[in-house]
Amino acid sequence: MEHIRLNNEDPDVVKTLAGGIAHDFNNLLTAIKGRASLMMNSMKSSDPLYKHVTEIIKCIDKGSEMTNQLLGFAKANEYYLRPIDINRLVRNIVESLDFRRKRIILDVDLNPKPLIVDADPDKITQVLMAIIDNALLAMPKEGKLSLVTESAAIVNGNADSYGLNSGFFVKITIADTGIGMEKDVLENIFTSFYSLDPERYPDKKGLGLTFAKEIVQNHNGVIDVWSSPNTGSSFSVILPLKEKPDNIDIPSEDEKLIMGNGLVLLVDDEERILTVGREICKVLGYSVITTASGKEALNIYRKRKDEINLVILDMIMPEMNGLETFIELKKQNPEIKVLLSTGYSIDEKAQEMLRQGCKGYILKPYSVVDFSHKVRDVLEL
Repeated sequence: MEHIRLNNEDPDVVKTLAGGIAHDFNNLLTAIKGRASLMMNSMKSSDPLYKHVTEIIKCIDKGSEMTNQLLGFAKANEYYLRPIDINRLVRNIVESLDFRRKRIILDVDLNPKPLIVDADPDKITQVLMAIIDNALLAMPKEGKLSLVTESAAIVNGNADSYGLNSGFFVKITIADTGIGMEKDVLENIFTSFYSLDPERYPDKKGLGLTFAKEIVQNHNGVIDVWSSPNTGSSFSVILPLKEKPDNIDIPSEDEKLIMGNGLVLLVDDEERILTVGREICKVLGYSVITTASGKEALNIYRKRKDEINLVILDMIMPEMNGLETFIELKKQNPEIKVLLSTGYSIDEKAQEMLRQGCKGYILKPYSVVDFSHKVRDVLEL
């Protein structure tokens, strides 16, 4: 057998090799998971082999996470910078989170003004998801996950302490109320394959936070971390604020309006929301019926359920709240497509809606672009 010796000083060779291995391994895992899923679908949950197939699929998913980390390493130096609004990026990440199997309260506080940075959106998404994954890991049963965006002036001594030049920055803070970290753990969290707690979380070893730190540094930023045992942790991603957001109001190719058709039932007790919702739906090509009452929504749906393609439902309403309305709508049509429209919080009632089959949620206030993408995503489910 011929042995190939790699030059460790040539990172491109190693990264090319890692990328090739990750690609081929991911294809292999896809084939294995497909076969395992077919086996599971032909079994009953009482079958003695069912739990083994379930564990096989879990192991495949863990392997997929590792290949994604390898791909991240392989493409670590590939950056495609453009002006992006951090608020929009965070919104998209938050709306992609799945809390159906977790008792996590979500609280989001986005700066009301666009926060523009020159960044690679995929890389920054990778950073924030790595931090969020660790936050959720620290809250295995229940807790509160908070995300805050703000602008901040960091000057003089504070800038020096971060290793930054004085100036204006965007600060994205992700905090949890989880188990927290001891000092020795805190000092090693950016070390490759370091585990938060080897005994409690033997699976949580990887490159997520290692890559997060490198990515942020390559954007001329830093990650500031605070943690206290049994209290929680807070990660602040600090990035340079772009002074002149030229053309930022022009959506990129993947942010342009997605037109549609069909009938939407919009339910919200705020007349202003109904008014703007009607206009947005019409601009996007949808027909729309609006009502300010959960009870009235039930009556409307009962009469026109064969026509209505989507219900957009507010959570907080008098007499009958969003959860109560959703439960009654499900009785009329178990396959109903409902999109929860809510403020910056996913509480226990919202989580219950998601567990019972609500197709997703969109955070208020939303733009026409955000709305168009979210509605299309739900309709295509």
